[in-house]
Amino acid sequence: MPFTDAAKADAHALFDDHRPSPDGLAEEDVLGFTSAMCFRPMEDGEMVIRLAGEDGEPIDLRTNPVCAGRLAIALLDLINQQGWFDVDLRVNDGSSEIARITPPVRGEFACRPAND
Repeated sequence: MPFTDAAKADAHALFDDHRPSPDGLAEEDVLGFTSAMCFRPMEDGEMVIRLAGEDGEPIDLRTNPVCAGRLAIALLDLINQQGWFDVDLRVNDGSSEIARITPPVRGEFACRPAND
């Protein structure tokens, strides 16, 4: 089943309306995982993500493409900001740019001198 423009708009609104807060987040309450696999969308357009918990047990999640995409963008942006990997990514939806992540400039001046 295709993910329609109306379903996409609804998913963006749901994502924004239900955005969780970091308040009360404690490290000991967080589940860890060591590997992940994403699977092709199901018949209803939802995506399935299987995580391997730290104990090896699978953790299955399902979500819509908007939530999956925005999560991927947020993770890549955080990884880029921390310097763990250099990420160069542009995400477009039709003619509008959703996100642009560029590798941070390290060891260089932000404003380079002109070659006169």
